[in-house]
Amino acid sequence: MQTITLEVQESVSEKFMCLLSHFKKDEIAIINNEWLDFLERLSISEKEVNEGKIKPFDLEDLTKNI
Repeated sequence: MQTITLEVQESVSEKFMCLLSHFKKDEIAIINNEWLDFLERLSISEKEVNEGKIKPFDLEDLTKNI
């Protein structure tokens, strides 16, 4: 699926969302900006781990030390 980022004026946002709601769930997904920001940070972190710039941690080890 292709991701497209749009800015929509408040005056048409309700109509635009209504238009999008006519598509099937497997045809379109609405992702908010917070989710896009999270995905971008996740991608950057994965790249840094792969390049050896940062070290991943084990969640089980982390919770044992709390």
